[in-house]
Amino acid sequence: MYRKVLINTCILILAIAFLTGVFATGKKAKQKWIIYKTLKCKHWKNREAEIKNVKPAKYKVVFLGNSLTELFDLNYYFKDSTLLNCGIVGDFSEGLLKRANDIIQLKPEKLFIEIGINDMIEQIPLEEICKNYDELIKAVKNGSPQTKIFIQSNLPVILRHPSLFVSDKDVNELIIVQNNNLQKLADKNAVVFINLHTPFLRSGYLKDLLIEDGVHLTNKAYGVWRISLLPYLY
Repeated sequence: MYRKVLINTCILILAIAFLTGVFATGKKAKQKWIIYKTLKCKHWKNREAEIKNVKPAKYKVVFLGNSLTELFDLNYYFKDSTLLNCGIVGDFSEGLLKRANDIIQLKPEKLFIEIGINDMIEQIPLEEICKNYDELIKAVKNGSPQTKIFIQSNLPVILRHPSLFVSDKDVNELIIVQNNNLQKLADKNAVVFINLHTPFLRSGYLKDLLIEDGVHLTNKAYGVWRISLLPYLY
């Protein structure tokens, strides 16, 4: 009897381990597939080509990031023609790393980086995001040492369609942890960390800052972002 129970227990443990491995492998494959499709999509390639064609040193300040950055109308909010928007909708930290040489060729005086929310929603480990950040910073420092780098924190979200694996609370808790990681990363690499998360929470009703998808920003939100950046830009 005892032997049978022991055998059944071992079988159960092995089955759980097998299913866990299958799930983890499938999850990793899904993440890689989504990133691959993003970096191969027409919009990503077109934006990368546009950035490659910009003349070096034409712009003093470069903004690098995902859709939150690409949708940031810098000309409207800052009235400054020396600012270049290098955001790409849907981008991941891996995509930023792949674009490092394009940014280095621009030789900007200042580089503002924003990335991570797409990674976190797809449950890419924070360690992997930080590793991509670290490599990006090192590449810029080596290739364009005169460029001053600014890391911008991730912003709070309100997920409209949480799932069994991704909830609003989980993502916002990850964002807080990751912002602490980015602060440490900035300190380690002697670059500037900009806390955008706190001003967004303090600005009032968060729903007024986010459009219906709960991730992208309203004009009011970009106004908050603008005010937060002014001391670092000028």
